Amino acid sequence: MVDTSISSTHITPRHARRAARHGDALALLLLGALAPVVGCADDELALETPVETSAQELVSIPTIPDEALQKTLAPIRALEVPGRVYMKSVEETFSGSGTFSQVVHVYQPDATGERIRFELAARTATGQVDTSHRFESVKVTSRPGEADQSEQTLWNSSGQQVYELSSSRQGWYRFEFRYVAPNAGRTQSFKATDVSGNSLKIVWVDPPSAAVQVRAKIAVDSSASQVFFKGGAYRNTDPAQSAYADNVKLNGNLLYRRGFDQGRYNFPLGQLNAAEHTLEFSLTASGYDPAKFWFGVSEKSFAPTGPAKTSWDRVQFLYYGAMRTGDYDAWSEGVAFAQGPAVTNGVRPPPVRRGTTFSVAVEDSSLNGTTQNATLRIISDATGAEVSWAKSLPSEYDYRGGIFASGAFSSRNREHWRITAPSDAPVGRYLVRAFTPSGARIGQDVVFYVIHNPYPLVTSGAISKAELETYGYDEDEDGVNLNGGFGSDQDNIRDNFTVLYEWSPPYDVQRKLTAAFRRTTDESKLSFLDHAVAAAQGTTSEFETMRRLYRLVTQRYRYSQPTNLGDVSTIFLSDGLDPAESLQYGKPNTQLSSDDGINGVQCYDYAPVLAAIARSAGVLSRVVSSNGNLGGWGNHFFTEAYIPSVPLHGGKRENNSSSPNSDTDPWYVFDATNPDASGSTPYQFLWERYSEAIGPRAQFGKAAFVLSGYKPRGTTTNTVTWDPLGPTTDIGEDDVLSLEAQYESGPDFWITQSGVTGFLGRGEKDVYRISKATTGARAISVRTLPGGGSTLQPKLCVGPYVDPNGPPVVNEPDMDPRWNASVPVRCADRATTYPLPEGESYVVVFHDHGQPDDAYPNSEDRLKLGDSVQYALDLQF
Repeated sequence: MVDTSISSTHITPRHARRAARHGDALALLLLGALAPVVGCADDELALETPVETSAQELVSIPTIPDEALQKTLAPIRALEVPGRVYMKSVEETFSGSGTFSQVVHVYQPDATGERIRFELAARTATGQVDTSHRFESVKVTSRPGEADQSEQTLWNSSGQQVYELSSSRQGWYRFEFRYVAPNAGRTQSFKATDVSGNSLKIVWVDPPSAAVQVRAKIAVDSSASQVFFKGGAYRNTDPAQSAYADNVKLNGNLLYRRGFDQGRYNFPLGQLNAAEHTLEFSLTASGYDPAKFWFGVSEKSFAPTGPAKTSWDRVQFLYYGAMRTGDYDAWSEGVAFAQGPAVTNGVRPPPVRRGTTFSVAVEDSSLNGTTQNATLRIISDATGAEVSWAKSLPSEYDYRGGIFASGAFSSRNREHWRITAPSDAPVGRYLVRAFTPSGARIGQDVVFYVIHNPYPLVTSGAISKAELETYGYDEDEDGVNLNGGFGSDQDNIRDNFTVLYEWSPPYDVQRKLTAAFRRTTDESKLSFLDHAVAAAQGTTSEFETMRRLYRLVTQRYRYSQPTNLGDVSTIFLSDGLDPAESLQYGKPNTQLSSDDGINGVQCYDYAPVLAAIARSAGVLSRVVSSNGNLGGWGNHFFTEAYIPSVPLHGGKRENNSSSPNSDTDPWYVFDATNPDASGSTPYQFLWERYSEAIGPRAQFGKAAFVLSGYKPRGTTTNTVTWDPLGPTTDIGEDDVLSLEAQYESGPDFWITQSGVTGFLGRGEKDVYRISKATTGARAISVRTLPGGGSTLQPKLCVGPYVDPNGPPVVNEPDMDPRWNASVPVRCADRATTYPLPEGESYVVVFHDHGQPDDAYPNSEDRLKLGDSVQYALDLQF
């Protein structure tokens, strides 16, 4: 059966946790230095919380709703009962010789059990039957994919053959065969009829993976109807390769040149009168091993909602494979199917990656197809100014086209412009605006998005293609399982999911549907992409984009109970948050109020939501699971994002100013969970908790050791081979990617000279190592850097160096080893300048809440949630 939608998916409920987990949690509580180490799944963080509650586990695991999966993993096509528009016959002319396999789907509307016929022929250019051409491996399947499917193998034949079935059933038939063509230039034809000669309705055709010219007879029954020519063209592609339909003609009139590439296409043919019409087109690819084509004609387009696009917009974005955004739902029709001058519910602005070239079709009667051309302007929505991007108009795409309106051909001249978004273009919204040769406006402004482009990272070898397709985005260019075994994409939709591994092996597993590219809520609502681009407006690096998205997610939620929702878009896209608000709340000095909608979540939700919105913007991201200590929580989940622009934090790997920089790890921590949590714990007990942080993994891991005396453990994420819809039980160490070394054993960040810089989140504690004897400094000071944020005022505490390789002070069986904590509490004499003691020390950079130690966090004061600043550390002599 052709329908490739995924059926109901449920996640196995968790198995009961063994009692030893609570014993471990009790040990952590008893041995913690002044503050309790708690699991971020706790709903209350007061000290008197019983141990059983402090080690509370989620008793239910989220079920990803079927409708979410259906929309995210939308079927490429479906066998829908045909209406009044269908194909009656198909002819295919091959430019070469060989053996060509193909499949045709036809519908038998009658339940009378009558005989039906399938007719095949091979003819020369003069119409003569060529008996040297053969039809082999002929097979017909009745009701394919259904419980009562039946299959018949028919006989081989040559030249021309009518295959007649003695009886039939109402429903679908799949007709398959191999066409053996010893000579080029022959036309192979197919049609299906009942015994009275009435045509059965041909709905989908899978032609061979070869260059082919197609001629199809179309029937429009009863009355005039809108007609759509639609299908797909796929290739195992790089940006230089292609697969597309071209030279689309109806009744001899040229309508379209090449419009789509490397994905689904949908050509509105216009309104056709009730009659038989002739559709012609070519299918072309840059190579045919592998390649995949399919096509159909009906009165339905691919548009998921609302009225079908009955013609292209006068300014219309087209999809080409090199754009690498085909999985975003803007391209549901091959073109950006819902365009407009503003971002509103239901509008799908097309996404464009930095450093790629995209195509815009312009049509107007003033364009003469030769010398009188349009003028296109690209406007930054952030500044209102035109940007200078390279544009070109290839001669073959400056042509006289048309469409049928009210049953008659209406000429419209078209141009397909090629526009390049620079690799350093700021992320955000842009407008394309077109003018006639005389300066009049053509159509309306069309909004589009510019997002990050991770593909150069693969080209340079910085990341593997598997990493991109697991933690970022998969174009599925290695194939789509349309019918049978063609090149089924092997990523198992990993880019649409992330996963949480709780506790220790065998892990409890939560799969989260990130829905970064396909909408999973109401189709009329806004999307992660809309909010990601709004929040990131004007940023020019992945790091600055993540700072904005991190703040937005932190502002969006209040720490309370976890939602247990498998589809994370549900908790972010609810309550009508507008992209204009995302633009606002992604920046400091703004505060999301309860009137704007604040959802209650925990780290189980903060982390996958941030991963989802980051992937939408083109940034590789993933959820990291910790079994203890990281972020100051008993068990915790946070986000890692791939930041290619390191170093962003200073420091040296060794106690030497000439040693290599410590910050060379591009996977950065972005922990959006509010460390104040529910506000039920006084500030004096929040020191060890340092989530709501931005920083290198090694620094994030060393904070656990310096503040509490514990080392990180159980730090994992998903592998590049995991199956999001696979087993969730008996998941062991070999099934996850361990990151423990990156957090526990990453490099020290030595301060050897003045000018060391870093970024600090609101709850974060950055940790540096320093030697007074080597530097000769008497003190160290911290200051904020201009342009790096000004809402937080960093302070310093300094504590003695504790050798992580030395013996722990607590090393009991069944308990985590603990060393002395260097800075177990916020020092009473914290300041922007702090004296250095003799020997080696740890320097802790943090944001002082400015609250007395016996105060409780104010849950209504959200003004600084998600804020971050850039600071500099200087030595004083």
